[in-house]
Amino acid sequence: MKPMELFRQAVAEIGDAPAAEVSAHLEKNHGVKIDPAFIPVYRATLEQLERTDKLRRQAKPIVPEEPSTAR
Repeated sequence: MKPMELFRQAVAEIGDAPAAEVSAHLEKNHGVKIDPAFIPVYRATLEQLERTDKLRRQAKPIVPEEPSTAR
C-alpha cells in the first residue's frame, strides 16, 4: 500500500492527533516510518487530494461542440 493511503487510513483511525503520535501509529500498526516533520506535508497533501476529488465529482462533463459544416 502507498504511504499516502496508509496515512489516510491512520488519520481515519486516530483522528486529528499530533504529528509524533501519527508517526508512531504508522510505524507500529502499518510498518511505515514517516518522520514527524513530514506529517504536516502529508496532511496538506491529503486535504488537497480530497478537495480536488470533490471538485472533480461536482464538475459537469464537457460536451464537445459539433464541428461546423458551413464554409
